[in-house]
Amino acid sequence: MDEYLPMFLAEGREHLQELNLAVVQIEETPDDQATVDEIFRIAHSMKGMSATMGFGKMAALTHEMEDVFELLRQRQGGLSRIAIDVLFQCLDALSAAVESIDETGSENIEPQALIESLQGLVRERTPEQEAERVGVTPPASDLSELADGRRVIQISARLDDDVSMPAVRAYMVLSVIAGYGETLKCNPSPEDVETFDGRDVDAWVVSERADTEIQDAVASVPEVAEVHVFEAAADAALDAPDEVAEPVTAPPAPPVEALAPDVPAGEAPAAPEAAPAAPAAPAKADKPQEKKAHGGSSTVRVDAERLDQLMHFMGELVLHRTQVEALIQQADVPGLSQAMQNLTRTSHALQSMVMQVRMIPVEAVFLRFPRLVRDLSTKLGKQVDLQLVGKDTELDRTVVDALGDPLVHLVRNSLDHGLEGPEERVAAGKPAQGILEISARHAGGNVIITVADDGRGINARKVAEKAAEKGLIDPLSVDSIDMARAVELLFTPGFSTAEVTSDISGRGVGMDAVRAAIRGLGGEVIMTSEPGKGTSSQIRLPLTLAIMAALIVEADNRPFAIPLDRIERTVRVADHAVRSVAGRKMLVLSDGVLPVVDASEHYGGPTNPDAEYAVVVRGNGDRFALTVSRMIGQHELVTRPLPPEVSDGAALSGAAVLSDGQIALIIDCDAVVDVPVSA
Repeated sequence: MDEYLPMFLAEGREHLQELNLAVVQIEETPDDQATVDEIFRIAHSMKGMSATMGFGKMAALTHEMEDVFELLRQRQGGLSRIAIDVLFQCLDALSAAVESIDETGSENIEPQALIESLQGLVRERTPEQEAERVGVTPPASDLSELADGRRVIQISARLDDDVSMPAVRAYMVLSVIAGYGETLKCNPSPEDVETFDGRDVDAWVVSERADTEIQDAVASVPEVAEVHVFEAAADAALDAPDEVAEPVTAPPAPPVEALAPDVPAGEAPAAPEAAPAAPAAPAKADKPQEKKAHGGSSTVRVDAERLDQLMHFMGELVLHRTQVEALIQQADVPGLSQAMQNLTRTSHALQSMVMQVRMIPVEAVFLRFPRLVRDLSTKLGKQVDLQLVGKDTELDRTVVDALGDPLVHLVRNSLDHGLEGPEERVAAGKPAQGILEISARHAGGNVIITVADDGRGINARKVAEKAAEKGLIDPLSVDSIDMARAVELLFTPGFSTAEVTSDISGRGVGMDAVRAAIRGLGGEVIMTSEPGKGTSSQIRLPLTLAIMAALIVEADNRPFAIPLDRIERTVRVADHAVRSVAGRKMLVLSDGVLPVVDASEHYGGPTNPDAEYAVVVRGNGDRFALTVSRMIGQHELVTRPLPPEVSDGAALSGAAVLSDGQIALIIDCDAVVDVPVSA
C-alpha cells in the first residue's frame, strides 16, 4: 500500500477540509439536504479509504461518526451544539492522525474516548435494529425473496482503465451506494473487496431514491469512468447466494433518536422533507454519467516536486530565449528574425501553460476559515457573518501554501480586536452580528486579498499611548500620531494593544509576522481603518514567484531589477526640482513631494549626485523616488534566491541572470528605506 499512501494523504486532507466546511454549513442551515447527503458521502469515502489502507482506528472513529451523521438524514432541525462540538473534536483528531501518518507512517490516535462521546449522542438500538445496522441479512436465492416486494435497482459502475487503487475505489463506490438503500448483493463481495483488482463494480439495492440522484453520487467518486442505474427484474436470480450474508456497509439505520432537545424519547425523528420518495415508475437512467471536472479521468495528481522542476526548466528556457534574442541582434541571417519570433510566440504560450498548471484556487486557503471563525466567535461571545468572495481566484501553488498563516493572523485580529460584542454593537447603532469579509481578486499581474470587518476600527490615540508606554515613541508625540503612523506602529515587532495575553492574541507577533511573510512572497500588506466603521487589511501578491517582469536599471555600474508592479512611472531628474527638507533630498512632482533614495549609495556604492533618472516606486504603502544612472529596459526574469549572508538586511529579494551573463539584483521595494508618509 506504500505506493498509494501519497494519494490517501492528499484525498484524506481534502475530505477532512470538506467535512469541516460542511458541518459548519449544516449548523447554520440544518435542513440543507444536499449538504447532509454530501457529509454522508464524504464520511463513507473516508471510512472506506482508511479501512482499505489498514488504518483501523481512523476507520472505527469515522464509522461511529456516521451514526451521528445519520441523524441529520432522519430528522429536521439539525443536531445540538454538543453534537456539533463532538464532531469537530473527531475531525481534529482525524486531521492529526493524517499528519501523523504523513510524518511517521502511524495513525497515532486513540479514538476510544471520542467513540464513547459519539455513542452518548445516539440512543441505544434494539437487537433487531443493531442487526440491520451491522448488515446481517438472511440468505436467499433470488431478489424477490430479499426484496419482499420492494423496488430493487441495479447499479453498475466502471472504473477508469488506469485506476491506481481499484480496491479503494470499489469500496468507496459500494459505500456510497449503501448510503442510498439496503444492499442485497454486490460484486465484488465484502470478502473480496480488499483484493479487488477489476474495473466493474455492481450492486443490487432496495431504494426509493431517484435513479439520477444515485447516479450522480456514484459518479462523484474519483476514478469512476461511467455509471448505469436501472430497475432490476423482481424475480432475477442471484449468481452466488452464499455471498449475500453481509452487505458491504450498513444500510440506513432505523429511526435513531439523538439526545437533541426537539426529539422526545421514544419517538421516531421525522424524515427530512428534502428527500421525497421516488415515483413508482422512475425513468430509466441507463445513460452513462459523464465524469465531473474533478474526476479521475479528467484530472491527474502530479507530485509537487515535478511541478517545481517543470517551472525550473521553463525558467531556464526563458533565460536561453533572452540570450538568443541578444545574439540575433548581432547576426544578419535571412529568416532568423522570423524564426526567433515564432520561437518567442511558442515559448510564451508554453510559459503561460506551465503557469496555469501550477495555479490553484485560493479557495484552498479560504476553506479553513468557516471553522476558525465559528470556533473563535463562540469563544469570544461574538456574532459574526463570514463572507468569502472570489474563492475561484487562482494563485501559484507556492504562494497559496505560504498564504495560510498570514491570513489566519489577520482573521484572528479582526475577531479579537476589530469586531465588537453584540451589546457594544447595538449600543453603537450597529446590527448585533458583525461582518467579516475575506475576498480575492486579480489586478493585472497580481492578486489582491482583503480581510475587512465592520468593527470598531483602530483607535490611533490608544495605539500611540501603548507605544509610548513600551518606549517605542516619545510620550510628548502621542497627540501627533495620526492613523497612518498608528498603523505602522501596529507592525512593530512585539507591539500589541491587548490588555491581557491570551491564546488568541496579545503576544505581539501577529502583524509583524504577517508583514514578514508577505514580503517573503514578494508582496506587500496595507492596512486602513476608520474609527467606528471598521478595518481593512489588503495583501497584494504576485501571481507567481518563479518568473517576474522587471525594469532593469543601472547604478554604480551594476544592474538592478525593479518589479514592474511596484513602478508608477519614470522621470528625468533634470526636469523636476530637488529640494532639501530637514536634511533630506525631496523630488518635487506635480502630484506630491517624494523622498529621494540614491540607489548607488543605498547599495554600498559612492553617492551619485548626477543621477539622470528617477523611478517612482511604491514600497510599504508609500512612494519614493529611486535615482539611477541608466535605464536598460523591461525584461522577464527567472528569479533565484540569494544566500542568507548576502540577502540579510540588504533590501534585496533575489537575483536573476541577464542575457549577457550579468547578475541583476532584485530590489525589495518594501525594505529599501523607512520612507515617511509622502506629501
